Amino acid sequence: MNDAEMIPFGGFDIKVTNDNIDFTKRTDLTKLELSSGQKIHISALWNTIPSLSATGIKNACVLHLPDGITTSDLVRYKNGGLGNIYYGADGKFAGQGTLELLGKQQVIMGAFTAMSIASGQYFLSEINSNLTAINQKIDKILEFLYGDKKAELISEVSFVNFAYQNYGSIMECDHQRTATIISLQGARKVAMKDIEFYMSDLDSLVKAKDTPDLDSIISKAFQIRDCLQLAIQLYCMSNILEVSYSQNGNTAYHEYVEKDILSYIDKYEKRMLSNFSAIQMYIKTYKGNILKKIDKTVYEKQVEEFVGSLGNGEEFIKRKPLQLFLQSIQKESEFVLDMDGNVYLKTA
Repeated sequence: MNDAEMIPFGGFDIKVTNDNIDFTKRTDLTKLELSSGQKIHISALWNTIPSLSATGIKNACVLHLPDGITTSDLVRYKNGGLGNIYYGADGKFAGQGTLELLGKQQVIMGAFTAMSIASGQYFLSEINSNLTAINQKIDKILEFLYGDKKAELISEVSFVNFAYQNYGSIMECDHQRTATIISLQGARKVAMKDIEFYMSDLDSLVKAKDTPDLDSIISKAFQIRDCLQLAIQLYCMSNILEVSYSQNGNTAYHEYVEKDILSYIDKYEKRMLSNFSAIQMYIKTYKGNILKKIDKTVYEKQVEEFVGSLGNGEEFIKRKPLQLFLQSIQKESEFVLDMDGNVYLKTA
């Protein structure tokens, strides 16, 4: 952007520019959806900019935020004040220092918090749109779920969807946010347990000596596949939501979460590939009742397509949106604001 004035302010860089930006042609900028409360914070920021800049408001402004900066770097007290944790010479927690925010600092922090939540919603929506299993209606899920895990899995899927749909409002309430994080950790544990439960069922189905008729084994295998997909997607989304709600900016933590999720997906995709490959061979060698001929074509095509999707690298769950979300937290954030109060996130 040309003709821009850079205003360093409290760890943020605010750039006011004279450029007439055509936002409709900027493919590197993604417009964020803002709630009415978030729009108020952005409006307050615009009203503050003239007092920060000697040149006054121009056409747009850009906020650069340092790597790893999140809203949780400051402690927010119940009375509305802020504090900062400090440590002693031994590296242990020593206390908290109260910070007094002046008017301008409050406006900047409020605007950043609003934009941070809005950008989090954007990346979460990119992930959620690819999680086809947990986005199904409950009655559709009930069609394939079975066993003792049915009730708990439905319960956790419903909660994770609730946590996703209400992300913006829950983020603004510290007590509810903390409770939600605890519940998300519980959902992750349930997902891990149920993944292994259904995976063991698939193993047993393939290894069974007294194999039922061909239609039964294929139907059961794909029913287990659907249950596994639901449980794995629950595991992924509960992890991602916990990261987003906690606003933990630690790079090592993000790397651990990413590695853990991807290794889980890889592990169970390989086990499914092995089992469905065995089923594929079983279909080829299946003779059935000599008095009752059976057309194996439909079964062969169904299993072959699924084995092919796994074997050719067509992901059971898309990795890219998960990775982009975790990478977005570690990168410097850049937002562009227009004079109509709209906020754009630089994504390229």
